[in-house]
Amino acid sequence: MIAGVSALGTGLLVALPGMAPASAATHIGTIRPGHVIWNAVHSQVSLGQADSAALASSTFTQYKSTVTVGTKSYTYVIAGKNPAKQVTNPASTISVDLVPLVMKFSNGDTWDPTKIDSCDSGASALTRTQNSPVFKSHSYTWDGQSVGTFQVTDAFQRAEFWKYAQPSGINPTFGVNFSVSTHSPITVSVPNSDAASAPISCGNGLIGAANINWLDPYLQSTVIPSLGIGPATVPVFLLHNFVEYVGTTSQCCVLGYHNAYSTGAGIQTYALSMYDNSGFFGTASRDISALSHEMGEWQNDPYTNNPTPAWGHIGQVTGCQSNLEVGDPLSGTTFKVSMNSFTYHPQELAFFSWFYHQKTTLGLPNWYSDQGTFKTYAATCT
Repeated sequence: MIAGVSALGTGLLVALPGMAPASAATHIGTIRPGHVIWNAVHSQVSLGQADSAALASSTFTQYKSTVTVGTKSYTYVIAGKNPAKQVTNPASTISVDLVPLVMKFSNGDTWDPTKIDSCDSGASALTRTQNSPVFKSHSYTWDGQSVGTFQVTDAFQRAEFWKYAQPSGINPTFGVNFSVSTHSPITVSVPNSDAASAPISCGNGLIGAANINWLDPYLQSTVIPSLGIGPATVPVFLLHNFVEYVGTTSQCCVLGYHNAYSTGAGIQTYALSMYDNSGFFGTASRDISALSHEMGEWQNDPYTNNPTPAWGHIGQVTGCQSNLEVGDPLSGTTFKVSMNSFTYHPQELAFFSWFYHQKTTLGLPNWYSDQGTFKTYAATCT
């Protein structure tokens, strides 16, 4: 989730090393140091629309349920099948269309996730992403429990509902698997007035950025309609060493976000993330950390508006926040997964029970997040 944009969905923010106006000849700004923004977008989908979408047959598998905290009830929609209701086949498969975006400035500067460059001479950002734990299965043992061999956000969701998904639970084969197809690359020409960059030491020598207030509407109005998909498929846009800023380069940087909007066919959800091997953000962002953040959040909060008790002053959230964005409390906290001859860095994610103040966690027996950073539920935020 990205902080600071009222028209979009949620995303990942990072403070940057620096954006200032560049030469008048190109009108391309320069990124200055700042911060990572994970929550810059908030969809215009209402809770009622989300509830209706959960019942629609034309969309991905999802369920609606309610949890009570104290005297207040919270209704939410989560991707997959309800782990608390025993069914014959509790596993779900959701279609993902992985779309590489080739970002191009008018002066010729280009960021192409399908191309190998000096930031990683072994493989392109697209190939690394395709072979990553976000889309390939890996064996996980967390909190002394063998969670199983799954995609990393699938393993996370099993872990956060371990009461039901463990071998002795009512739905031991529960999970949400992404069935991924890769779309041909789409070139996006960024207007000079919405472009920025900063120097890095590899690739084309620059990290690029676009104004999210231009880019996100462009995805909705132009790119997504061109894909020939509907609400049952989740387009995931992949960028390479390219971020977004929020209106002005002083509000940078968004490394990824997910969002939703209404179409004639129903509510379309989608996500966008950079693959980062720039070194620009240090250890706050590496390879698929932003993508794992966004896909974990998409699964738990596909319409970006699942309400929770207020929480905050943690992770990327400096104030109070009241939604089920499982990446935000732990933004920048990653762990290592070695697979396919590469070491990836997915982000740690917070459990359902952390947000809803459950004294006895539904997740792994001693944890409230998938790597154990949280050992109890969220503090009340005021």
